[in-house]
Amino acid sequence: MEIHAAQTGPLEVNTFILPLAGRAVLLVDPAGCDFSGDEKKLAQVLDEHDCAPVGILLTHGHFDHVCGLKALRSSFPNLPIAIHVADQKYLGPDSVDVHKKSLGLMSWEEDDFLKDLSDLPLPNCLLKDGDSLDTIFKTEDIISAFTGDEVPDVEGVANALSHWRVIHTPGHTEGSVCFYNESEKVLISGDTVFYQSYGRTDLPGGNEDQMQKSLSEIFETIPDDVLVYPGHGAYGFEIGANK
Repeated sequence: MEIHAAQTGPLEVNTFILPLAGRAVLLVDPAGCDFSGDEKKLAQVLDEHDCAPVGILLTHGHFDHVCGLKALRSSFPNLPIAIHVADQKYLGPDSVDVHKKSLGLMSWEEDDFLKDLSDLPLPNCLLKDGDSLDTIFKTEDIISAFTGDEVPDVEGVANALSHWRVIHTPGHTEGSVCFYNESEKVLISGDTVFYQSYGRTDLPGGNEDQMQKSLSEIFETIPDDVLVYPGHGAYGFEIGANK
């Protein structure tokens, strides 16, 4: 599996492009926005690799991982957005007040950035632990995401989606998740697992005890040779490197 990546947004989130079938891909944590001057970056990377997105996955709802949604939706208006049910408060027209709390704790006073966090689109799909992504993104979602006369390989996309499973990993936020593909030995870990580290737990939604429980579950159930693709920093390392 060839996963493309772009660092987007003011905190250089790892935005991943997950291949499905044909040109169809999923986008994880788009963060390119007007404030950081890279709102067109992801669309350019998709064009360079001749990819057609059919959905957006969010590992959690913190501002640095969702600030690119408005810009991306302007380029791809039909893309469904999926986030864990416990983090849905980070999206929608009232979510800017939630993001202000996180920004305040980080001593950010960037009013211009709030424009990218205002009136965020609502999620189309709410994730739960154990969900298979083929039950989240429906056939009609896949077809409507494509533009022009192109007909996507719906069966191939659905089959690829069936290999991805949601793992609820609260700790960084209440609704933090990882996306695990057992057959490809890939874990998209968001801000739960970094290289020899893990995400902070002092922002809204964070809980150190929950984080330690989530990390224990991951390290006990995911094989050491699975490759980890986190929300920031180095990616493509074996999960065994963190033990």
